[in-house]
Amino acid sequence: MSVTAELRELFEIDLYNYLKANLVCASNIKCLKKEISIKKTKDNEASGHIGFRFLNNARGYNLYTAAYSPELITFFYEVNPPYSSKLPEGIVYAMNTSMEGSFKSFAPNFGGTVDLPRNEEERKKACEWIYAKVRDIYLPRAINLIELKPETVKDIILFPNYYAYPFLTILYLIKKHNMSLSDKDMELVFSKRKRILGNKSFDKQLLERYLSK
Repeated sequence: MSVTAELRELFEIDLYNYLKANLVCASNIKCLKKEISIKKTKDNEASGHIGFRFLNNARGYNLYTAAYSPELITFFYEVNPPYSSKLPEGIVYAMNTSMEGSFKSFAPNFGGTVDLPRNEEERKKACEWIYAKVRDIYLPRAINLIELKPETVKDIILFPNYYAYPFLTILYLIKKHNMSLSDKDMELVFSKRKRILGNKSFDKQLLERYLSK
């Protein structure tokens, strides 16, 4: 076994044990060897996961996450938009930390990776670092989407490229929670820079139709 392989094995065991011991979650959230699994429940068919992948060229780990929501997928099919999903079929939310550009939440390194720890002290620090990021950023964001919480609207406005149909998801949440967006949020939704809209004319008509109901 190479030195890198040995270091990886030691760190992955430590990370699994640290997350399992410290991550306080609902009963449907399980820490597995390579990922955190968010399982379906009796009341919610949506699910998701958060995992960690070693990148040889970066000699470090990035984080990846995805979510699946039959409720949202059904809505997308009903709307039948004249544009494609930003993600593979069936996935409503997905990202990895290599996608984090100027907004590097997971790690400051190029490629969004946490360096492979070389000794026990570094392993401890890396476990603490990753745990805090999962607890404070990535797990809440995944749960927001899986449970279709109103907070997802803010998440989408910040990171629309992580969502299959960012505008349609916002629209569904407005409808589900009888929400109204602030003028500032509405401006951001229609901003070209944000790229939330799939087709401006179609999406605007759809919004007007739902708001008038």
